[in-house]
Amino acid sequence: MNLLHTGKDLLRMNELAAILLKYGFADVIRRLGLSTPVEHAGKLVRSSMKPDMLRMGTAERLRHAMEEMGPTFVKLGQVLATRVDMFPMDWIAEFEKLQDQAQAVPFESLKSDIESALGKPVDALFARIDPSPIGVASIGQVHSALTRRGQKVVLKVQKPGIRDKIDSDLRLLDQLAKLAADNSVELRRYRPVELVREFKRSLTRELDFTIEGRNADRIRKNLRQFKWLQIPKVYWDLSSPTVQVQQHVEGIPAKAVERLNEAGLDRELIARRGALAAWKMALEDGFFHADPHPGNFIIMPGNRIAMLDFGMVGKLSHSRREQILQITRAVVLREAEQCAGVLSGWSDGQPIKFDQLVSDVEDVISQYHGVSISQLDITALLNDITALVRNHNLVLPSDIALFIKAIITLEGFGRLLNPNFDLMSEAEPLLKRMIRTRYSPVRLAKSLSLRALDVVDKVYAPPPVPGQASPGEAGIDPRHLERLITRIERGQYRQVQTLLVTGGLLAGAIMLSGRVPPAPWGISVFGFIIFLSSAGWAGWLMFVSRRFLREWE
Repeated sequence: MNLLHTGKDLLRMNELAAILLKYGFADVIRRLGLSTPVEHAGKLVRSSMKPDMLRMGTAERLRHAMEEMGPTFVKLGQVLATRVDMFPMDWIAEFEKLQDQAQAVPFESLKSDIESALGKPVDALFARIDPSPIGVASIGQVHSALTRRGQKVVLKVQKPGIRDKIDSDLRLLDQLAKLAADNSVELRRYRPVELVREFKRSLTRELDFTIEGRNADRIRKNLRQFKWLQIPKVYWDLSSPTVQVQQHVEGIPAKAVERLNEAGLDRELIARRGALAAWKMALEDGFFHADPHPGNFIIMPGNRIAMLDFGMVGKLSHSRREQILQITRAVVLREAEQCAGVLSGWSDGQPIKFDQLVSDVEDVISQYHGVSISQLDITALLNDITALVRNHNLVLPSDIALFIKAIITLEGFGRLLNPNFDLMSEAEPLLKRMIRTRYSPVRLAKSLSLRALDVVDKVYAPPPVPGQASPGEAGIDPRHLERLITRIERGQYRQVQTLLVTGGLLAGAIMLSGRVPPAPWGISVFGFIIFLSSAGWAGWLMFVSRRFLREWE
């Protein structure tokens, strides 16, 4: 569908353009190439900025404009708040302030939607529903209720017509992103098409309340070992994609610090427990709450914590968690090249100056030389890394960006509860355990066996067609080739050593059990020598492979 030939979308575009002009973004309209078509669609509002707007910074004006544009753009800003790799922190701070300017919908107008979604009259399902909402957002609103079984619940209902409105705006955003990528070099660096695609996927999932419910169930299962943590139960027989009913939680909002003090709760313990749960979700489970701000936590008696709102979650694959471990290890051990190697993998195929990247990484991690994991200033480190990413035109993978944003938000939440809160001190035991597991003998043996199978597969693979690149060869930077060859040769040398050691141990054991002569006192001399030598060699290899782990103690 062509944006410029659709009347309804043109009217909406004219409306958005008028808002941009109001807040001083006429240059954006020109860069998008929209000036002429917008004027053809209707009278384009032209007015100078008000005096109070002249005192605002660009980021603040953009935040006000997005709030006036409506719920889709408010949600877009909230997603942009996670892209710490693309925007400086003052812009991120403004995006975080975005609030839905939403009006409550009379409950009577929601009744028919609830009955249609659940297939029964409201009165047959609920004994009571408070018509006054306890929370209002652009997508839906929340009411307290009581089921026919006497259960106190929270009823979340999607507003009528909101999906059609959001679909229309998403369609418009998709076209605008393509125009930005085609017509503006400056806007192209923000990768608008990829950003809108990510946003569209996130918002579409948020419109389906069953996804949020499944997220809650999954995290509840992952964190069941923490008896002090509660995740409200979703009542699936009373829920649908547009209606969600969940357990009501009594407690004090985590942001109400004074009320926590009056209740005699231990804020330091609460902060530590929250950090423990967050690190387990991210690094161990790879599935985490991506918006851990104080409003999403309720504190209950006994310093127990209830975690709410799982509409935004992050996922970290095993390989992503490995990269996080590699960067952490590289910072602690000052391995700039190792850290730069991970970051260069996020270049999205763009050419990079690897030697300069290594030098810049060295400058960053030198600030943390001799610092243990528990003493790392994680917020400062993440800000330094994201600045590196921006300066070298790298792109943080969306899952890593979401993880970094969640960690920064969690750090601020912890400091609210306890000014001396140290997020990394809670992560240290988990990180050490994960690193020991990563470099354990069992893990190393498994990795070597998989690599050996890969080598065998390559030996038996048919030769490449002349003039045709083999899979994986395209895009290799010649500057990195020599370094890559050195690492491969070193790895192959270790593999050969491991195979020889394994063979020696097996041969020695067989000769000992078979008492291969000469065998005085029933012990094979050659078998004993071979077995003992192989065992010593194996011990040396183990020492070399695990030598650096002492740095983590």
